[in-house]
Amino acid sequence: MIRTLASMAGFRPRVTHQADSLELVQEMIAAGLGVGLLPVGYPLLAEVRLLPLTAPDIELRAYAVARHGRLDWPPLALVTDLLAAAAGRRAKPAG
Repeated sequence: MIRTLASMAGFRPRVTHQADSLELVQEMIAAGLGVGLLPVGYPLLAEVRLLPLTAPDIELRAYAVARHGRLDWPPLALVTDLLAAAAGRRAKPAG
């Protein structure tokens, strides 16, 4: 996503680190290793400042993928329903 946003803004970033953990992203930012993308509302370290992106309008999509017929399994149904509720949409099984 960083490369896409940078391209839309007219530059090419020099990506030297990648992390799947938002905590690690913040720790790298706090250590002065660069910038990162964090979701609004995520608890921030004192050393990290959140600057909202004003353009372009970005939406991050996530998908739950399960084997056919497994979305009815109670633990998975609970997780997908919670995710859908948090996203403001109702979960619908594919197929």
